[in-house]
Amino acid sequence: MGPRPWPVCVVWHRRRLAAHGKKANRTTLRTHFTFRVDTWTPDGESIVEHVAGVEDHEVALATFLAACQRWPGTSITLRRGTRVIDDSRR
Repeated sequence: MGPRPWPVCVVWHRRRLAAHGKKANRTTLRTHFTFRVDTWTPDGESIVEHVAGVEDHEVALATFLAACQRWPGTSITLRRGTRVIDDSRR
């Protein structure tokens, strides 16, 4: 079995761009964000799950507060790089 064909909506989009002399770029997944929201093990030694990656500070803070409400009692941090901005344990 060969590779899966492009979904119809992608093919139409590529054809529409080609009609105007443009080329469709492939989508890239971002792996680095300015702010991170992570859940931690109870001892705080390692990350259990990367909850969100965000570029905007206000959106990151709202995401952190929503995660704290969603998972009360869980160790959750909001970080910018290695600097911890907010911690649910404090």
